[in-house]
Amino acid sequence: HPVVNITWNDAQALARWLSQQEGRNYRLPTEAEWEYAARAGTRTRYHSGDDPRSLLKVANTFDASAKPLWPRFAANALAGDDGFAFTAPVASFRPNAFGLYDMHGNAWEWTKDWYGEDYYAHSPTNDPQGPSEGHVYVRRGGSWHTWSLYARSSYRNWNSPQTRYTLVGMRLVLDAPK
Repeated sequence: HPVVNITWNDAQALARWLSQQEGRNYRLPTEAEWEYAARAGTRTRYHSGDDPRSLLKVANTFDASAKPLWPRFAANALAGDDGFAFTAPVASFRPNAFGLYDMHGNAWEWTKDWYGEDYYAHSPTNDPQGPSEGHVYVRRGGSWHTWSLYARSSYRNWNSPQTRYTLVGMRLVLDAPK
């Protein structure tokens, strides 16, 4: 299962610790890196296509298995059942074309970037690094309790670096040797 209930600061601490242990550089992805990895060469809402039902094969999101636990949100559940009301074991669903699992759903993933509402209207076209300062950090991908609208490759969400939430985890990047 993914590690969840961690703050942005916790994710940074793990990346530093792992980097020291292995002598290699681990870090959180930038927001642009995360989206590039999630899309895996596609231009659709999800790496599985534009239809939200395509998530049932590739993602653990809010569907029939979770609906009975949150009846007030039942109308937002996907019409299908992935078998998991909470987190699913990592790699329970098909990977994207880059071989990455769980880019949609299961756990929101912290990124390195501060959130700037209009940042992409003014950012560099190639490899934007996010605003240089801010108050909240971007998280991407959705979770086991996310409606399909919020699991889109392009959807941006945010939290303070101290936020600890049962829906939020991380994915680290290992930099290639120079």
